[in-house]
Formats: sequence, C-alpha cells, structure tokens
Amino acid sequence: MITVAILGAGFMGGAHAGNFAVLRDRVRVKTVASRGRERAAKVAGSLGAEATTDLDAVLADPGIDAVDICLPTPLHREVTERALAAGKHVFLEKPIALTLEDADAIMRAAERSGRIFMVGLVLRFWPEYVELQRLLAAGELGRPRAVSALRLSPPADWNDWMGDAAKSGGTVVDLLVHDFDQLNWLLGTPQRVYAREPTPGHVVATVEYEGAVGVAEGSMRMPRSYPFSSNIRVLCEGGVAEYAFSAAPAEDGGNIGASDAARGLRLYTADGPRTVPVESADPWGPELAYFVECLERGREPEQGTGAQAREALKVSLAAAESIRSGRAESVS
Repeated sequence: MITVAILGAGFMGGAHAGNFAVLRDRVRVKTVASRGRERAAKVAGSLGAEATTDLDAVLADPGIDAVDICLPTPLHREVTERALAAGKHVFLEKPIALTLEDADAIMRAAERSGRIFMVGLVLRFWPEYVELQRLLAAGELGRPRAVSALRLSPPADWNDWMGDAAKSGGTVVDLLVHDFDQLNWLLGTPQRVYAREPTPGHVVATVEYEGAVGVAEGSMRMPRSYPFSSNIRVLCEGGVAEYAFSAAPAEDGGNIGASDAARGLRLYTADGPRTVPVESADPWGPELAYFVECLERGREPEQGTGAQAREALKVSLAAAESIRSGRAESVS
C-alpha cells in the first residue's frame, strides 16, 4: 500500500483526490495540506484523510511515501526539492516550473534523491491522445506532416494566482504547455517557434519540426458562457486523425467539469471516415495509476518525465520570447 500526501486543495488537488479514491486498494491518502484549513478539510474529508496547514510536518512524516504537488507554480522548485530531500517520491503538476533554471534544479534534485519523479503531462494518458500516438508510432497513417491543436478556456478566476502571468506563466506556459508537449510527442524535436498574442491571454503559435509543422492556439480569454474546448487534428501522408473535446466549468471552480462530448478518435482515410473507440476515463485516473504503478515496481516513468516536461517548457518560453520580439525564436 502506497501512502500519499496531497499538497494543495484547489481544483487540481480535488481532481487528484477523487482519482486516488478509485485506487484505494493500492493507495492511501494520509494527509491533505493547504494554506487554508477549510479547503484542506473539504478534500481530506472525501478520503478519510487528515487535513493540515503544516507542510513541514507532512515532509517530516516517515509514514508518507510520496507527495502529489498541486501547488502554485512558483512553489514547484522549493517544495519539490524539499520533498525529494526528505526521501519522498514526487508527482508534480505541470508545468514543471516557470524557468529552465528551476526545471533543471528540480531534475538534478530528483536524480540525486534516487526517488521516483513524474510530471503531470496528462494528455499522455488521455485515451484519445494515447490512441493517436499509437497509430502514428505504428505508421498506420503514414508520416505526420501537420498538427493543429487548440485549448480554449474562460478566464482562470477560480484562484488568486493563475490570472497573474508572473505567477502562472500565462496562457503560453500554463495552458499551451499541454499542446506543445503533444506536438513534441507526435512530431519530434522542436526547432523554431513563431507566436502572436493578438489580445492578452490569447496565443497562436507555429512550431517547426523536421519535415512537419504544428500550430497551437490557446486562450484564457473566452467568454464565461464558452465551454472549455480542446481539439487536435493531425494530417498524415495516409489520412487525417482528429479528436475534439468540450466541457462545462467545474462546479467547485476550475475550467473542466462535466462533459457530454463524443468519445473516440475520428479517422479520415481513402476508405472513408470511421471512429476508433476508446475506453472512457477521467484522464487524471490513468495518469495517477501509472505513477502508483511506477512506485510499486520501483521503475522510472517513461511518460511524464522531467525531460519531456522541460522540452515542452522550452517551447512555451521560446513562444513567449517570440511574442515579445516579434520574430521566430529558436527552441534551444
């Protein structure tokens, strides 16, 4: 039985708590820590866990094997380094950090510690994205040539820090890091990026790869009546694959709540259109189950690695620099 502490009781901490509950035969959440005891108690109560505001006590607790860090991004480096130094395995929500310097420090700390370290690149566990990557890796649609991705959300007003780009990294880091990671997963090593922000919080970026190009559009400026929406479309030599998703806002805050969007990956080839069915799943469920499996087997993750998270952050930061400079920027 793996014993976990959840650090952070906001939207993401609550989402993770529900999925740890499904894994109750393999995982026990012992403690939920937050700045506010009331929020910690709400999440902890759903799990029969303790609520605390004392991070030091959590990290010093020898009965806790791993921590799930769902804290504001500016805290990622400090808390991750402290947790690893205390001998805890770490699951860290994306983005890994706001700077490459902090990302590198986190990765060095993980290597020194000998503990399991994983970053929440959740699209790598979302069933339709998993099937898309499998199809492309198997060559079933031929070589991918162009990817178009979008991720559109109303403003992040469910906490006091995400709306501040200095703390969250803004749309280009906090939101589009998901899609930049997907472009990297599907197309390889990014070379250059050209990005524009036609209105604050709405970003369109073009990323060049060897023999392919990706376009990612992200927004935190959609009207409040607009559902959270994401889409990915891949043009390959042998056809097109596409998946679209939308969801109502979460009831307790957050941008992803209930969804009635059709499931499955749509394929369009010379033989006509068809849908590849997938097992319906809350994507945070397979992601956290994978982390737990890594702990149980004592193996490093192959998905959600620090290196993958750093590479996605590199694209985000190059896109941010392109917005400032008005030029295409190297991803280096």
